[in-house]
Amino acid sequence: MEFGRLPDVRQVDFTLPPDGARNSSLLEGRRAADGRGGCDLRMGLPSWSDPGLAGRLGGKSPAGVLRAHGAAVPSNELNSTFYGYSAERFARWAAAVPEGFLFCPKLPRAVTHDGVLEGVEDEMGAFVRATEALGDHRGLTWFALPPYFGVARLGTLATFLEEWARELPLAVEVRDPSWFQDPGASDALFGLLEALSVTAIITDTAGRRDCAHMTLSTPRTLIRFVGNALHPSDFERLDRWAERLTRWADAGLEQAYFFFHQQDEAQTLDLAQHLELRLAEASRPVLGPWRAGSGFIPPGAQLGLF
Repeated sequence: MEFGRLPDVRQVDFTLPPDGARNSSLLEGRRAADGRGGCDLRMGLPSWSDPGLAGRLGGKSPAGVLRAHGAAVPSNELNSTFYGYSAERFARWAAAVPEGFLFCPKLPRAVTHDGVLEGVEDEMGAFVRATEALGDHRGLTWFALPPYFGVARLGTLATFLEEWARELPLAVEVRDPSWFQDPGASDALFGLLEALSVTAIITDTAGRRDCAHMTLSTPRTLIRFVGNALHPSDFERLDRWAERLTRWADAGLEQAYFFFHQQDEAQTLDLAQHLELRLAEASRPVLGPWRAGSGFIPPGAQLGLF
């Protein structure tokens, strides 16, 4: 993921903004009865085909690598469906992962970039039917709007979401700066998403700090974290995220997907390890213990509640 990536991040202020104004009222009353928040945290990777990442995960074939991935972290962002998909492929992937693993398929280019959400009924219908092959392994379906899709197209977004948010759970990432420059535009966007139970994606990337808006529109969140080659700031940022996720869990957040991105995809495992350890230190362990010296989440470590 190259969105917002900068060649030099030494001068970037990575401070996370305060919570969005909607968050407390949205989460109010959703705290689990056991008082722990019961948040289902799903760390995830963007793919499993990168050779370096595959080498660290293990496995002698694509299916073997995916099985190792499924034992290591409990979700995948599934960027590849932007470029192509089939029900057969979804079924094959679902058969290779353990119970409880969730894929988050990305809407195809034909819907979001070629059709720009208009006149895409046939493409969306075909995609929804194909993803049914994931069965219980289908998590949030997500999409990133083109960088030129600004607040002037709010009506187009509303029409699309009103039709398809009833068909499957959706999450959306907006990139045009106009959504964040005008408080009225931001309020209209998040109000629409909340009304239709569509999750607002939070993107933490160096060159677009406005996309780390920290506003929840449903009792779940999807965070896309863009690292910078294991620069010290990557780990400092994850420390802050551990604090924020813990607070949101205590307030009643039900589910959080956290997807890691690095130019060298093998390094996403270093990020996942760091965040897990920080959550464990906060008495929020979400995965099993690390294998000493492995440098990645070990096979057999499974998702829990934090």
